[in-house]
Amino acid sequence: MSERLFADRPISHPQDDAFGLSSFADALATSLLQMSPKDGLVISVEGPWGAGKSSAIALAARTIKLRLLAGLGEGLEALEELAEDQLDAKWAAKAKIRTTHIVRFNPWNFSGQENLVRAFFNELAAQIDAEPEGKLKKAMNSVAGYLPSVAGVLAAGGTLATGHLPAAAAAGAAARAAGEAAERALKSQSSLEGAKKKLAEALREADQRIIVIIDDLDRLLPSEMRAVFSLVKSLGDLPNVLYVLSFDETIVRNALEQSAEKIDPAFLEKIVQVSLKLPPPWRDELRQLLFTRLNAITGDAELADLDRWRRALIGAIDPYLETPRDVTRLVNTIQVIWPNVEGDVDVTDLIVITTLQLFDPDVYALIREEIEVITHAEYRYEDEKKFGARLEPTSAKKPEVAKEAMALLFPRLARAWNSLTADGAYYITQKEQRRICTKQYHRNYFCFGRDARMLSRAEVEEIVLADDPSPTLDATLKRLADDPPGRSPPRIATLLEQITEAVYAKPLLTPSLLRAILDHSDDLIRREDVVWEFHATDNYERLSTIISLGVAKLDVSNRQAILEVLVNHKAGLQTRAIAIERDARCHGLFSRGQTHESERLFAADRIEAAACAVREEIAAACEDGSVWQTPNPVRLIWMWRRMSDKDALSSWFARVLADDDLVVRLANELPGRVYRSGGRGTGVFWTFERGNWHDLFDVDALFDRLEALSASSPQATSALTRLREAEQAAND
Repeated sequence: MSERLFADRPISHPQDDAFGLSSFADALATSLLQMSPKDGLVISVEGPWGAGKSSAIALAARTIKLRLLAGLGEGLEALEELAEDQLDAKWAAKAKIRTTHIVRFNPWNFSGQENLVRAFFNELAAQIDAEPEGKLKKAMNSVAGYLPSVAGVLAAGGTLATGHLPAAAAAGAAARAAGEAAERALKSQSSLEGAKKKLAEALREADQRIIVIIDDLDRLLPSEMRAVFSLVKSLGDLPNVLYVLSFDETIVRNALEQSAEKIDPAFLEKIVQVSLKLPPPWRDELRQLLFTRLNAITGDAELADLDRWRRALIGAIDPYLETPRDVTRLVNTIQVIWPNVEGDVDVTDLIVITTLQLFDPDVYALIREEIEVITHAEYRYEDEKKFGARLEPTSAKKPEVAKEAMALLFPRLARAWNSLTADGAYYITQKEQRRICTKQYHRNYFCFGRDARMLSRAEVEEIVLADDPSPTLDATLKRLADDPPGRSPPRIATLLEQITEAVYAKPLLTPSLLRAILDHSDDLIRREDVVWEFHATDNYERLSTIISLGVAKLDVSNRQAILEVLVNHKAGLQTRAIAIERDARCHGLFSRGQTHESERLFAADRIEAAACAVREEIAAACEDGSVWQTPNPVRLIWMWRRMSDKDALSSWFARVLADDDLVVRLANELPGRVYRSGGRGTGVFWTFERGNWHDLFDVDALFDRLEALSASSPQATSALTRLREAEQAAND
C-alpha cells in the first residue's frame, strides 16, 4: 500500500507525463523561442481546473531551458537526466550569457494595482539580472519609481466620508483631496508613460527575450483578476516580452461579468492575442491513472464481483472524473479511508460512494440521510414506487449518472426504478462482501472506520482459517459474552452470522472448526440471543445454518469428514442430531419424500448409517438421563420419535411417568416456545398442545400424576401450573 498521498502539484518532467502533455508543451516552447515579438505578445493556455495547465507550462519551461542550455554548450542527454532543481541551478548559472529569461510572477502574493506593478518589475529585474547601472535596469527602476501613490489619498477620502466631520466639511475636504489626487495622478501618469518608453527602448536594444508566466489566474478574486489583466494590458506591448497566462476561461469570464464593475465580454480578446486550448486528457489515460493509484492503495484486495466493478466504473465513476485532479482527489480520499476499513467494505461500493461524496455531494447527503431506511436497518413500510420516487436524485449534478450509481449500490432502489443495474446476489453474499446495501455493514461507509458492533473480517478469519480454531473461538466468545443490556443484535449472534457468511462464501468449514463450534453449541443454544427481524432467529438456528451452508460448499471427500465429526464428536448432540436428521429426511428416510438432490448434503448410504447412529445416541441419552442436561430435551425426544417407531418412545415415557422426579422434569420441558408478532407487539409465548403427544403417552395420566404429587411437592405444583398456562396459551 502507498503510504504517501498523491500530490496535486504540477509535473515538471516528461517521464511523469501520463496524459500526453509533453507534445503540447514542446509546441508551446518552440513557439515561445521562435516568435519575434517586437511589440510584445500575450498567450493564454486555457482549460478547466485540474486539467494540467500548470504541468504543461512547467514542461514547456523545462524544454526551453534544455534547448537554450544545449545551445550554450551543455550536453543535451545529460541535461535531460537532471532533476528540476539541478536544471534550475544550471539555468541560473548562465543568467549573464543567455538572452532568454523566464519570469514566474505570482500575483496572489500581492494586492492592489500599484503593488502588482511594483512587484512585477521587481521580479522582472531580479530574474533578468541586468547590470545595476545598465540602461535596462535603470529603465525598470524608473518605471517602478513613477508609480502613483493614490492609496493614501483614497483612504483619507474614506475617513472623511465616515461622518467624523460635518457633512459639508467632509464634502469639501473630499473634493479638495480628489482634485489634488487627480492633479498628482496626471503628472505621475505623464512621467510613467515617459519611463515606459525608455524601458521599451532599453528592451529593444538589449535584444533579450523575456517570457513572463502568470499561472492560475482563475484562482484570484474578481477584483484581483481585473487588476492582473489590467497590468498585462498596460504592459503587454513591451518589446521582446511574451506573457503566458493560464486560466479557465469560463471561470474568469463569469467572475469578471459578476463583479461590481461589469466587464465587457470582449475584454479578454483585447488582451490575449493567442489563445491555446489545452487538449483534454483521453478517457483511457484517466482510467489508467485511476487504476495505477488505486492498486497502489488497495494492494492485494480482491474485487468481489468483477462484472459489477466494470459496470460501476463505466456508469457511476468514470463520468465524474474529467481531469487528473479529479482522479487525485478521489484516490487521496480513498487512501485516507482505506487503512480503517480494509477487508470490511466492498471495494466497488467504497469507490462509488466516495465518488458521490466528492463530486455529487447532494446525492451523497441524500443517501446518508436515508441509509437506515434504504437498508431496512430502520424498518418502515412504504410503497416501493413511492419509495423510489422519493429517492430520485433530482438535485444531482449528473442526475442520470447519480441514479445509475444509486441503483448499483442499492438493489432495493434498482427494483423500485425497474433498473437493469440490479445484481442478483443473495443477501448472504452481499453481507459476506460487506456491501453498503446491507443493514449489518452500511455503517462502515460512513464512520471513517469499521462499525464497532461487528467483528472485522480479520477477526473472523482468525477463527475460521486457523488449524486449531478452538483457542481463538474460546477467547472471542468470552470477550463477547458480556453484552451491555439491550444491545441488539447481541455480539455473539453477530459472530455466528459472520461465520455463516464466511463458510458460505468459501469452503472453509473444516472438521477442526466444526468441533470447536460443537464444543460451545449447548451453551450457545442456552444463550438464545434472539433477534427479531421478519421472524425470530436464535443461536440454535444459526448453528444449523453454519453447518448446512458450510457443508454445501465442500466437495464429496470433505463432506464425509464433516459427517464423521457429526456422528462421533462427543459434545453438541442437539446440534449434531438436527444436521443429520434434516439431511436424512431430504433423502426420503423416516417416511418423508425425497427432496431434490441439490438439497442433499451427504451420500445416501452414509447419511442412513449416520442417522441410525445418532438415533441410538439420543435413545441412550434418554435412557441414562443425560438428555435432561441438553439445552432442549424435547427437541431431541422429537428427533428420536421421527427417526424410530413410537413403541420405543412409549415404553420410555411410561417409565418417566412412573418416576416422581422425572415426571416433574418432563412437565417442565413440555411447553414449547412460540415467537409471535402482530397487533399486540412481539413476544415469547409458551404453549402446550395435547394432540401432539397423545400417541406417545396418556396426557390425562400426566396431569393426574402431577395433581397427586402437588400435595407434597411444590415443584410438581409449579410444573402443573406452568403446563396448564401453556395449554391455555395454545388455545387462545
